[in-house]
Amino acid sequence: MRIAKTNRRWLQAGSCLSLAIAWLILAAAAPASSAAPPKKPRARAAKELRPLRVAIFDVEVLKDVDIEGGAITDQINIMVSTLPGITVLNRQEIEKLAEEHQVALSGMVADADAIKLGKFLSAQYVIVGRASKIGQTCYLVLKIVDVETTQQTTVSAKADAQNGFDAVLERLAEPLEASIGRLQGPKADAEDADLSELRKLAAPLRNKTLLLWVEETHVDRPLRDPAAQMAIMQRLRSFGLTVVTPIEPVAGWKESLLQTGMYGDQKIDILLEGDGISAFAAQLHGLTSCRARVELRLIPIPGRTVAASDRGVAAAADLAEALAAKTALENAGTQACDALIRRQAAEEQPK
Repeated sequence: MRIAKTNRRWLQAGSCLSLAIAWLILAAAAPASSAAPPKKPRARAAKELRPLRVAIFDVEVLKDVDIEGGAITDQINIMVSTLPGITVLNRQEIEKLAEEHQVALSGMVADADAIKLGKFLSAQYVIVGRASKIGQTCYLVLKIVDVETTQQTTVSAKADAQNGFDAVLERLAEPLEASIGRLQGPKADAEDADLSELRKLAAPLRNKTLLLWVEETHVDRPLRDPAAQMAIMQRLRSFGLTVVTPIEPVAGWKESLLQTGMYGDQKIDILLEGDGISAFAAQLHGLTSCRARVELRLIPIPGRTVAASDRGVAAAADLAEALAAKTALENAGTQACDALIRRQAAEEQPK
């Protein structure tokens, strides 16, 4: 009788052991994702980020905030400059240029002034900000302004005043990095959509022949191989338009063209003429910055009536002043060309 009971106990123990072993085997075979916490998405590789030039203006500090504006600006400079692909412009150079143009750098600088200085500095984005305290809470608000489009991205952080302003800066780091990362993303989709729209707007000009002539100077002296004219010609041809550019035209060619509609033995439907000028803007990190402006006028011929006109303004920086001037003229010429196509399309819309 005792032997039978002992055997039953051994059998029960053996069953429990078998169940435990089976459970362990099943647990080991289960997918790792059911036990392990989800992995955070990997940060984008640095090669996916567009390089950006950023100008950071002094942060304005309102009363009751127990920290100097310069200290906050220094910390923001450190945060931004350590991000991959970001070049932060030297504060002394920013202050010098602002003084020359009589623009105050502190606080929420007027958008027009911020964009103006950003263009002179060849910056793609400018950052302005304000620190404040309401009750027992400290706030820091930054605006990241796109110099080209004037679009703004706002980044902010807050923390209890008893924890000091360092707590606000710590909370700012992550959203600031994320916002700049998004701005560094590729613009291919937006650019493709923009080019697609311009091709459609330029379609009515495809059965016409355009003669392009842009006179360009850099600080009152002519430039060889006109940069704006070449950029405009390439842009128009990419839209499928027929473009003629005179090479060493003879005296009186323009007057003859306006009267007869002929350039030599070639019939011309539209004269696209303009002026481009570039000038020195500033010295930045050992680079020379230049600004350029290009104006274009579209004249159906024979005739002398301007059907549409527009302009483009751009800046560029390079080691050599002449190269910076040419790049600025190229960018300004492309802007003027795109603006003129939109203007012409709008003028042709029924009113």
